[in-house]
Amino acid sequence: MKRSRVRERERIRAAVQTTDPAALAAYAGALRPVVASLRALAEDATAEPSKRVHARSYLRREILRGIREIEARIDAATPAPSPAS
Repeated sequence: MKRSRVRERERIRAAVQTTDPAALAAYAGALRPVVASLRALAEDATAEPSKRVHARSYLRREILRGIREIEARIDAATPAPSPAS
């Protein structure tokens, strides 16, 4: 795996301080371009076939990639369960 991919994966999975308003705002700001990209891909995917810009396989792959990134970021923001005593 390339080092840039490793760095990107670590960046996406970095822990988020949900109690810090500034960190939470930065986290939301980092999610915004992912959601915007997914919106554009979904709009292209649902357009009439003659008006699509991208192939269906590309759209499917990129939409799934975006969903996986959002899931990873949500997992990073979810507090770890405290160990039961």
